[in-house]
Amino acid sequence: MISRPLFSALLAACVSATAFAQSTLDRAILGATAPLTAAQKSTLDTFLSKRVDAIRDSNDASAVEESRSILVTAARDPAATPIFRKAYALALIAELGPTVKSRDLRRAINAMQVLRFTRTPEGLDLVVERTIPGSETEAGKRIAAASLISDAFEDLDASNGYYETVSRRLKDATTGETDFIALQQKFTAIASAAHRKDLPAESARAVRKNLIDAIALVSKSIRASSAADNRMMALQRVLVGVRNDLLEMPQTERAIVSKTLAPALADLVSAANTQWASAHDSPVLSASYASVMNSCEVLLRLIDRGERPAAYSGTKADGDQRLLAPAWENKDKPKFEAEAKRWNEIVGAAPRI
Repeated sequence: MISRPLFSALLAACVSATAFAQSTLDRAILGATAPLTAAQKSTLDTFLSKRVDAIRDSNDASAVEESRSILVTAARDPAATPIFRKAYALALIAELGPTVKSRDLRRAINAMQVLRFTRTPEGLDLVVERTIPGSETEAGKRIAAASLISDAFEDLDASNGYYETVSRRLKDATTGETDFIALQQKFTAIASAAHRKDLPAESARAVRKNLIDAIALVSKSIRASSAADNRMMALQRVLVGVRNDLLEMPQTERAIVSKTLAPALADLVSAANTQWASAHDSPVLSASYASVMNSCEVLLRLIDRGERPAAYSGTKADGDQRLLAPAWENKDKPKFEAEAKRWNEIVGAAPRI
């Protein structure tokens, strides 16, 4: 199996030293403003044939790199129109679809890179499909696919509704995801969609809801485990981002988000309490649990201050009152358990938290 460093290097090499190679594709095809004619489709097929053959079959690394670069360069050409890119994506899907689904991780990543740069829903859909554990058994490919989707959201040419659809598919793909890196990349991809600059507020809220729902699903699953769960490591970064989002939200929107988020945070705190011994047995996992507990407490206080401001009258800032992470790090189980119990009671007692 290909190593994670190797497929990471493949991802980073989308635009290699050959990136400035000319695609040699007819400019009239690149700039098409009407569906391609039969003659133009034939020309496109000829252009693709040699390059896709290299990605599918060649063992010459330089030939594969050059072919990938030429295919990507054509898609990224400033003259490339949406009409051309859609036709290009459909042609590439027909040629590279089986490679994307193959068990050869190196070739699959190269093929997914090419499809990502078509900047089309058609091209990205095939990549999204590879994030689903039920469809893709290779964790490395799920990681690569989610990473490419996150990157694709920066320049994807799609309707606002498409971002909502993909984020929902990614949320569903978190269910059953056992690889914490793949899970982290899926969280990151959904968050990237929510932060696309030109996404309308309503669509951004829908995408954020999918992110919170995904966190809630995973948190509930982690709580159901009696032993330490490495998926806790996937939550470290995403919870920091959620905190930043909550700080910028109006209270009305925060209250809506909190109905799902607060119980999810309480689930994570309860999970840490239950998994105390096995999580502390691993220095790496223990550090992740401490980080997540810190984020949970910051978020719970932020939510609770908005919902029950009277309870915080005259108190100091949140940062001066954190108990969960210090108790975890100091291995003070009684103090941690008492604070976990208190937060579960608050979350359970307050309808809006």
